[in-house]
Amino acid sequence: MARKPVADGPRPEDDHLMRLLGVRIRSLRRARKLTLQQLGQSADLSHAFLSQLERGLTTASITTLNRIARTLDTTISALLAHPAEQEVDVLREADGIRVPRTDTPNGAVVRSLTRHDWPVQPLEYTGGPAEFEEYFQHPGHELIYVVTGWIELDFEGGRRERLGPTEVISYPGSLPHRWRVLDDSEVRLLLIVSKQ
Repeated sequence: MARKPVADGPRPEDDHLMRLLGVRIRSLRRARKLTLQQLGQSADLSHAFLSQLERGLTTASITTLNRIARTLDTTISALLAHPAEQEVDVLREADGIRVPRTDTPNGAVVRSLTRHDWPVQPLEYTGGPAEFEEYFQHPGHELIYVVTGWIELDFEGGRRERLGPTEVISYPGSLPHRWRVLDDSEVRLLLIVSKQ
């Protein structure tokens, strides 16, 4: 059975959310007193690309956002979360920044499920890489709940874990980690990152 492509890609309203992402990246970069060139060198990205990203003129893959987040000592989820407008905040199905996984052939999508400044930052992954990519590493702790499908996690040092529906794994974000989809079924994950 072939993997189903994921239909939810970028939407017109994402332009506003991508501008907010750019503003957040610029704000964090400036707070850390980094120039675009310094951020680019550390994240292995061109300063021209980063300039466009900060102005909301382009999008970035999850792999690219991971490099930026690592350099800025934050998490991808913190970059993608957007400001809460009130104390009780409902995120509808069409809400949340969606980042297409342009680095995977099956059209996978990552969607932010919370607002900025929450103690945890959940992301919904639909689809995912068939092969291991570069390791992710970030502050805080991470928990993955597998809703559907099967994945394999690889931790630097050689430990691997396979997870299926309703199974959960948690680990320190500082431990280099990555995951891949194990079969052709549709994969949906809830990934939660704590700030500490």
